[in-house]
Amino acid sequence: MPLSAQNLSFAYTPGKLILNDVSLEIENGELVSIVGPNGSGKTTLVKCLNRIHTPEQGSVFFDELDVLRARPREIAAKIGYVPQCAGESLNVTVADFVMLGRRRFLRWRVSEKDVSAVMDAMERLEITALASRSFSELSGGQKQKVLIARALAQEPDVFLFDEPTSSLDIKNQLEIMSLAREIACGLHKTVVMVVHDLNMASHYSDRIALMSNGRITAYGPPADILTPENIERIYGVRVAVGANGMIDPFAFA
Repeated sequence: MPLSAQNLSFAYTPGKLILNDVSLEIENGELVSIVGPNGSGKTTLVKCLNRIHTPEQGSVFFDELDVLRARPREIAAKIGYVPQCAGESLNVTVADFVMLGRRRFLRWRVSEKDVSAVMDAMERLEITALASRSFSELSGGQKQKVLIARALAQEPDVFLFDEPTSSLDIKNQLEIMSLAREIACGLHKTVVMVVHDLNMASHYSDRIALMSNGRITAYGPPADILTPENIERIYGVRVAVGANGMIDPFAFA
């Protein structure tokens, strides 16, 4: 089992669990979307999977790597993380920022392979024209694409995306979701995404983890999980789901 999380619990404040006994298993080459209302624990779960947060209890393994006991370099060799937003105002060029994804490979000098990996990542995200621009001067959407390029340059086996399309217009949303699908299927990597758009999650995911109040309440193929009954139970709204699997939130408006 490439990525396995078992019985994870986490609290920012003692006695107030944000994650409560969460378990999740994901195969190689799978794209799994984590969905649920605001405050349900989605981002916290992703941060526990690569030990940005250390769970109070539970385990996380990638193959034989015990993530909760591994050294940072070992985690970086396996897991790439893309946060919701940049949260950084580094006065470096885009090319140098993407090169940060190569830190685990760098020794005394930057190799041709490092440069090639950075250029390939920027070309894939169509941001080569931004290479010499200062990262701090970019728009929110541009920064998001640079963050994804940094993760690609890292060449991990697991990609963790926390709302990667939140700052993007519809064209770029579709490009990023298609890229995530390509990473999973084409490169045979494990991809975990926090997604708010249920139709995006339904269309691009192999499996959906539906969260509520710090727990995964349902996990499986999109058609089995994103049902009108589950959506009304978790989100409190009535929807219709068409034959194509697309969710219509206005059916009962």
